[in-house]
Amino acid sequence: MNAGVAAFEDPATDSESLLSPEQLLAAIAGRLAEPFPLITWARELGDLHAALISAVLNPLRNAPEVTEAALCADIAKVIDKINSWAASSVRHSRCARRHTHTFGEVISHVAKTYAEAWWTVLHSDCEDLRHSAWVHLGEVRDGYAHLISDIRAGRVQLPLGWRGIRQTQPGAGDHETSPSP
Repeated sequence: MNAGVAAFEDPATDSESLLSPEQLLAAIAGRLAEPFPLITWARELGDLHAALISAVLNPLRNAPEVTEAALCADIAKVIDKINSWAASSVRHSRCARRHTHTFGEVISHVAKTYAEAWWTVLHSDCEDLRHSAWVHLGEVRDGYAHLISDIRAGRVQLPLGWRGIRQTQPGAGDHETSPSP
C-alpha cells in the first residue's frame, strides 16, 4: 500500500462505523440488533418518531407524561448522542463542502420519514398518498446513501451540531423555543 493511500484512509469511516441505508432502515425498524450504539440510537429514534405521530394525532389517548414536548426532548437527546459519537467516529474533511445537517439530524430525519411512511401505509385509504409516502422514503434512503458515499470519499463535512435556543433553567417559563427535530 503506498503512503498516499494510507494517509487518506481513515478507520473511523470503515463499513462498521457508518450504517448502510439498508442497515439503517433495518435498525430503525428493530430488525437489526447488533451491539453497536448507532443501531440502538436509530431504533430509539424510530420508536420516538412513531410515538410522536401517535401523540400528535391522539393526544388524549396517551399517558400524561407522553407529550409532544417530552417526545421532542427525547429525540433531541438521542440526536445529541449521535452527534457526540459522530464527532469522534466520522471523518471530518476540512476542505470538503459543508453539509447543512448533523449526522444525528440526518438519522432522525430518516427515522421520522420511515415512521410517517409506515403510518401512512397502514392507516390511509388513499392509494396515491400511500404511494407518495413510500416514494418519499425511497428518496430519503437514496439521499442518505449519497451522503454516506460522500463522507467516505471525503467530499462532505458534517457540522458538529447545535440544538438551538432552549430553556436553560428549570421553571424559567414556558417559552422554550427549541426547534423541532
